[in-house]
Amino acid sequence: MFQLLQRYWWALALRGLFLLVFGLIAVTAPNMTSETLVLYLGFFMGSVGVIFVVVGLMLRRTAPNWYSFLLLAIFDLFVAYYCIFKSDIASHYFLRLISVFALFMGISLFWIALKSKGTTRMLLFINGLLSAGFATLIYFNPLTMTSTNFMVGFYTILLSFFILYISFKIRTGWKTKKPLAELDTTTQENK
Repeated sequence: MFQLLQRYWWALALRGLFLLVFGLIAVTAPNMTSETLVLYLGFFMGSVGVIFVVVGLMLRRTAPNWYSFLLLAIFDLFVAYYCIFKSDIASHYFLRLISVFALFMGISLFWIALKSKGTTRMLLFINGLLSAGFATLIYFNPLTMTSTNFMVGFYTILLSFFILYISFKIRTGWKTKKPLAELDTTTQENK
């Protein structure tokens, strides 16, 4: 799976860039309604979903885990459909979805941090803590809509920086300059 991610690191980086643009829109337009923000999210998720469908289909013959890109694409396209064509329903559940996603990200980051070492571990723990705290804050939502848009934008910008960081670390072979294919064979030989 790491070899697959290393070869298509740019798809993950593109997801980070789209999230960065969405976060900047949410932060710089504080008076935007939740329906408009959801519509922007739908367009970004749809774009990423189409890209992941293409990547998944490109990998169909060469990688045994090609369906993971396709599953992610289906999820993105499903969210995009609701955000664009059913924006009233999506805006009603928008904050709950964002908080559940942030909680899921926080738990995932804690789990990955437990398996990591060095300074990356601390970065993962801090990002996981921020995600879990953000999830709690947004779920109980004591804020006005303007503050909520800012918080969603701020969290999305942080998340996009983290995704970009991870994608470039994957591209360079994580902690060493060796390709991940060599790292995988080295760890298998040591067992």
